[in-house]
Amino acid sequence: MKKIFIILAMAICVPFILQAQTDADALRYSFLDFGGTARSLGSANAYGAIGGDYSTTSMNPAGLGIYRSSELVLTPGLTTINNSSLFIGETNGSDKTDFYLSNASLVLSYMKDGKESATDGWVGANFGVGYNKLANYNSQVYYSGFNTTSSLLDVYAGHLNGVNPSDAFAADPFGAGLAWETYLLNPNPDDSTTYYGVVNGGNVRQSKSINTAGGYDELTISFAGNYANRLYVGGTLGVPFIDYDYVSSYQEEDENEVHPDFVNFSQTDELHTSGSGINVKMGFIYRINDYVRLGGAFHSPTLFQMNDVYFSSMESSLDISGDYPYESPIGEYDYELVTPWRVIGSAALTIQKHGFVSVDYEYVDYSEANFNYGRTGTVAELDAETNVNTSIENKYGSASNIRFGGELVLDVFRLRAGYAIMGSPFNTGIAAGDADYARNMYTAGAGIKEENFFIDFGFGHTTSTAYDIPYLQPNPDLPNDGATTESGVNNFLLSLGFRF
Repeated sequence: MKKIFIILAMAICVPFILQAQTDADALRYSFLDFGGTARSLGSANAYGAIGGDYSTTSMNPAGLGIYRSSELVLTPGLTTINNSSLFIGETNGSDKTDFYLSNASLVLSYMKDGKESATDGWVGANFGVGYNKLANYNSQVYYSGFNTTSSLLDVYAGHLNGVNPSDAFAADPFGAGLAWETYLLNPNPDDSTTYYGVVNGGNVRQSKSINTAGGYDELTISFAGNYANRLYVGGTLGVPFIDYDYVSSYQEEDENEVHPDFVNFSQTDELHTSGSGINVKMGFIYRINDYVRLGGAFHSPTLFQMNDVYFSSMESSLDISGDYPYESPIGEYDYELVTPWRVIGSAALTIQKHGFVSVDYEYVDYSEANFNYGRTGTVAELDAETNVNTSIENKYGSASNIRFGGELVLDVFRLRAGYAIMGSPFNTGIAAGDADYARNMYTAGAGIKEENFFIDFGFGHTTSTAYDIPYLQPNPDLPNDGATTESGVNNFLLSLGFRF
């Protein structure tokens, strides 16, 4: 069990030493929600065999071929995040709200005159350019509990063992070096290259807040054709952009006043990641008859050029000597990341002028993600690259994502509902209990469609459970206390569209 906790901590926590990319980073940028328009969200994004909605350019671009008129759409969104965290027997909640742009798109449609019912030859072609938000990284987590067995300073003391005091900060400027400079670590009198912390044996209140922001946004340039009003084929050139901000604040406090000359300390870690990439998506939709459609799509791996900027600071408060702040240098690193390929199969039952029901099945193998640090080719970089890629292969595996959706047509009104389950990315035995990153999404929506104008509203509620360990216990006989966080995310989308 201890092995499982240690592996999970390394998998899903951003460590205090922020300059190293982790397998958790690869997972974050591989885990997509396929957002877009309110219409698509209302049916749980199960549009792989339906088409006629711009969000399909990021799922199955053949859906662009369904269009018979040009279209301009704008979709603003609102998300609310509610988290409840359990840490060492104590429960704390945190909330966050964010406004964002989920979709903006233009479709230009060409249909040959008199070919709306043709049964042979190419009868139409459509071009689309737009933007879809595929992941939202906004969240806030807070947990707090009283630890009777250990302190983060135990970890930092171990990091500096064997290091001369004059080299302590340089040895670990984003962690243990800060503790040294803020007088939280001391050398042992008998051996100045071994260290101990001012907190001995735990008995401190430990608290951590994590604030994240940003998203995964994709610019899509798509083309699709309509053959005989029966076969639709399409392709998308995707240019995704990543923007991710992470700020954590960790604190230990001597609330029972059992540690001489120690009041509290806090460490703040900041990370900003930006990147851009490129991928290709190809798909088809085949209309077997007026009622049944089948679809399929393939997404190539995405190649990202990434940049990390990171910074840490620490401040201690000591009874006798006062407060001591200290800051790390600002670090920066460029690297490449490849996220996995995907394949999607879809089926739909349509009843003309009455609506549809549909299902999408998506397969993705998260162990296919990998980093490339070899720009300078140093031994240290290549060793780090091998280690993190091996970690990805060992911890992550394939997952099945299934989406069900439906729409009911009542004259100009539309009612929608859906459900989606996104499978756990972890290999068997890696995740701690229910904290396996599997997600369940429940959706609903409504709309009004006129000849040249439409308005849609979509709602999605997503639940998931995650696990965070503030640090790995250096003593194998003591527990690694972690926080289990249950999340509920509500997304509200409003699409305004014009057809011409």
